[in-house]
Amino acid sequence: MSIKTVLVTGASGFTGSQVVDQLLDAGYAVRGAARSKNVAKLAASYESFGDRFQAVGVDDIATSSLTEAVKGIGEAEACLKGAIDGTIRILEAAVAAGVQKVVITNSIVGLASYEEIANNVVLGENSWNSQKYEDAFAPGADASTVYSVSKGLADKATWEFAKVHPEIDIAAIYPPLILGPAGRGQVVYAPATGSGELVYALVAGPKGRPVMPMNQVATFVNVVDVARAHVLALSLPPSDKPKRIIPNAGEYTWVRAVKHLWEKRPELRDRLPTVEGDTQEVPPHATCDNSSAKRAGLVQYIGFEDTIEAAVDDVLRKEKELGITQ
Repeated sequence: MSIKTVLVTGASGFTGSQVVDQLLDAGYAVRGAARSKNVAKLAASYESFGDRFQAVGVDDIATSSLTEAVKGIGEAEACLKGAIDGTIRILEAAVAAGVQKVVITNSIVGLASYEEIANNVVLGENSWNSQKYEDAFAPGADASTVYSVSKGLADKATWEFAKVHPEIDIAAIYPPLILGPAGRGQVVYAPATGSGELVYALVAGPKGRPVMPMNQVATFVNVVDVARAHVLALSLPPSDKPKRIIPNAGEYTWVRAVKHLWEKRPELRDRLPTVEGDTQEVPPHATCDNSSAKRAGLVQYIGFEDTIEAAVDDVLRKEKELGITQ
């Protein structure tokens, strides 16, 4: 029986590296796409897997040639173009190469804008971000607005493409805040990027600083569970309805994280922010119906305390590797 090959874009990134890890552990062969400057480091990270892993350079999904990647298997306008055009180009290349299944990583803001999330609504597989292209250029639109517009429009473009191309089986994953440890192949130039910066802020900064305030994305999921959702999606049968999978492990607060680390990581006490009281004010926020993830086979989630420990250990490991002292 031949081994199935899966292409993973962003393989040297936080979530992508975990997806690669779990695919390899599940017995797949993986072709990991990353920026050219990261290819050598990415390949070295998975050298022990022999010919089951191949690293390829793709510098810009929206403009680079994807022919070799799929063979056998900023600014507001730039952000929107990259998200929308990049998604369509991947799907077009997949169809041209005869790829049968595609799993796309989206975000909770693919289901709703940040403004919509800041309400006590329930988001599910039938939720759609209502933002339009021009919303990214409206007066007062900030980076978060541009990001949510890009995710919403890329999501809609995905499912419009699926209608025209029923020969390709598509699933998409919509996680909230992703926390936890990166995979083997993450290429790092700083202790943390993206959501990892929120984790790093727990152990880096001036003494006596207050704990971070909460925002409207007040639910989380461990990156390991996000990667698991991707692998499970590959085994789902085709469906006439969009396969929109929403992994969600529940609510969290940064006060809860600090209190847990104070008890479990006493050596870090001098690096933790100060907290007052046992609870933290959480603004109104959406909850997620994760029944779609349950149907896909993702039933149990890694809890917040285990997640935050692993995430902090990961950024501290990177800090050490980079020779950064606090």
